[in-house]
Amino acid sequence: MELNYKVIIIGAGPAGLQLSYYLNKVNVSHIVLERAKVAGSFFETYPVHRKLISINKVNTGFDNKEKNLRWDWNSLLNGDDKFSFKDFDKSYYPSADNLVKYLGEFATKYELPIHYETHVAKVTKDDHQFTVVDGNGKEYVSEILVDATGIGELNIPNIKGIEHSIAYTEMNNDVAQFTNKKVLILGKGNSAFETADSLLEVSSNTHLISPDDFNFAWVSHYPGHLRSVNQAFLDTFFLKQQNAILNGKIASIEQLDSGQYLVDMIFSEDGESEKNTYDYVINCTGFKCNFDHYAPSTFPELCLKNMFPKLNHKWESSNIPNLFFCGANMQCNDYKDSSTPFIHGIRHNAESLSEIIIKKLNLVAQQSRKQLDSSSELYNEISERIKSATTIWFLFGNAYDLYSKKPNGGFEFFESVPKLVYENEEQFKQFSGFRLEFSYRIPSDKDEQLKFSQHGFLHPVVSKYKNGELVDEVHMLEDIYGEWEDLSKLDNGIKELIVSNFA
Repeated sequence: MELNYKVIIIGAGPAGLQLSYYLNKVNVSHIVLERAKVAGSFFETYPVHRKLISINKVNTGFDNKEKNLRWDWNSLLNGDDKFSFKDFDKSYYPSADNLVKYLGEFATKYELPIHYETHVAKVTKDDHQFTVVDGNGKEYVSEILVDATGIGELNIPNIKGIEHSIAYTEMNNDVAQFTNKKVLILGKGNSAFETADSLLEVSSNTHLISPDDFNFAWVSHYPGHLRSVNQAFLDTFFLKQQNAILNGKIASIEQLDSGQYLVDMIFSEDGESEKNTYDYVINCTGFKCNFDHYAPSTFPELCLKNMFPKLNHKWESSNIPNLFFCGANMQCNDYKDSSTPFIHGIRHNAESLSEIIIKKLNLVAQQSRKQLDSSSELYNEISERIKSATTIWFLFGNAYDLYSKKPNGGFEFFESVPKLVYENEEQFKQFSGFRLEFSYRIPSDKDEQLKFSQHGFLHPVVSKYKNGELVDEVHMLEDIYGEWEDLSKLDNGIKELIVSNFA
């Protein structure tokens, strides 16, 4: 017996839950298929040492819920002022166990249509609909399919002898087996440094290796790069406490008769080869998407070394119409250039995707949120968005507020339009009006550059467009406190730009 829906969502992680929440609000017929017994099951296991790197700042001094989301990286979007992740955990770097509890409560509170313990075995598509078959042979049919399965599969690098390594997925807080042992960790991401930190008190030597140097998140502005919460190991390297961070490739891992492992390394700096012996090798090279459930005729085109599905500007598969992706698997279009892989990015992208899907089902264009008929209304609206908007804050450079000039005067406000939608939709091809974004880039004008930190703090940028062409642009001064409350001190010409160009 077939079960028919407008939309099927695969996966009840943060992305699937957030998308389902918005589809539920407008009564779109849909179902969420989840292989585990609980929502957010990824976080039942990961990170293995149970501390999240997503910020949970409970006390901000503000009562504005949207503004407070700027310092809350874990809550999903909802209309309830009294339901947020901070009610489940007060820690700045919270527990993964409490995130699982929160996601489960979210699914229950909003009565999301989730079928748990439903493993998707096969996905096929004919001209008009998708058919999803679960592990028991039950069929589900829909017009639109959304893959919200994220990047939950361990990456296995192509290294001879990699089978001798311990997978990050097999690690836990019991590290007694590594006492007085020499350990090599593959990778230099947060999982690698998290694992290295856990071994500080037990291993004799811990080495990290990958072809390239690591990046600090506070330099790159990408929250997936090395975070300060996982940087204790750095002290032991720079203070020469028998630990090391190496740049190089692994040619092979060979098990010796002693039970140890001979690792052939090729260093990036000079191409020299060196063989070192370790008691353990741990694979912490990250995660990837899984596409095993797609039939050959429905297999999505891939990008970025086949790590992610290739998507158009609406997060739709480039080769399979009506197949959308939601969550950490959306990264094809903004890889390491925004907050897309993390809950504080996923929740806002899921909201935008829900609007795209709803409009697709109803065949309507992007709708404006508000009409602004005077210069004071326009400036006040932009000011309030600078103070509290969250989507354009987290998806910096990849989401815009648009204030489109109307033919008969005044402006229409389009909230949080994805960058690629703005660049590709016919509706915005000849855009005239103002665009608001948050950005780390500094002005191109050399005199203006002197007003900004070379580090590049996040700050608002208002740009004026006429018939699709950039006419003028003003960068608001950086607020070192990151609060954007007293805009008169930071304005730097934005009010003049808006008021003088209103007509």
